[in-house]
Amino acid sequence: MRYVPPISPEASPGFAPFAALQGFTRGVRWPVMAIMILYAYLAFHAFSGSQGLMNWMNNEDEAVTLRSRLENIEAKRVGLETRVNALDVSHLDVDALNALSREKLYYSHPKDITIWLDPKG
Repeated sequence: MRYVPPISPEASPGFAPFAALQGFTRGVRWPVMAIMILYAYLAFHAFSGSQGLMNWMNNEDEAVTLRSRLENIEAKRVGLETRVNALDVSHLDVDALNALSREKLYYSHPKDITIWLDPKG
């Protein structure tokens, strides 16, 4: 066993209350430090890791954005389904077919007035 000189309260007054524990903590110091480092490591990754709290908050914001985007896409899909159902063979809508063919073939009746819309505006 090593010789440890006694610590006088005058030499280090802040350390005096722990003087009795000095011999006890000497052998326990490295496991405590290892556990503290492990806890610090885990705490760091709990906040900023790939599945930490900060990333979780960012995922919540992204989820809100994606939900609104999904609603827009579903509304567009319903509109397209309505158009497709209007052109179904079992119940063909002649007006829808006429409008679609004129739009795709750039055809109009001589008495029709054609108004070209700017696709950018």
